[in-house]
Amino acid sequence: MLASRILSVLDTGTYRADGSFLAHGYAHLPVGLPDGPLTYLRVTTQSGLAPWPVRATSVVLTLSGSLELEMYQEMDDSLAQWPCYASLFGPEEVFAVHAETLCATRSSADALHLLAVAPAAKPGGSPLTPDEYSRAAHRARAVLEGVSLASTARRRP
Repeated sequence: MLASRILSVLDTGTYRADGSFLAHGYAHLPVGLPDGPLTYLRVTTQSGLAPWPVRATSVVLTLSGSLELEMYQEMDDSLAQWPCYASLFGPEEVFAVHAETLCATRSSADALHLLAVAPAAKPGGSPLTPDEYSRAAHRARAVLEGVSLASTARRRP
């Protein structure tokens, strides 16, 4: 159901690159949800563990694939990759992190997440070009269509 709703607002045209950006191993595609927090689809762009400097309280829902999350108490722990907390999230699993939490994530190549960020947050990262946006949006659309079809099939008797 959620995948179908996101599909209705996701535009794959290159002219929609405004507000999209590349950061922390993900292409972030804005999803225009009315009267809600800043919301992005995150499409995996790299396979390694990537630091995620959390600027504002954030909630992540894994729509497909998997996501490994590591949290650290100190910057030195982060640099040494000694997490105080580590977890693996699969489809339809959610987690939240508070601002200033030291995190790192790694996602499977087929991972797609919905990221909701506190409204006062200023997203960081480098803007996507129209072509980069289009490629990421088409990947996201294909995954969302698959999730939507699978969800519909599960609901049928």
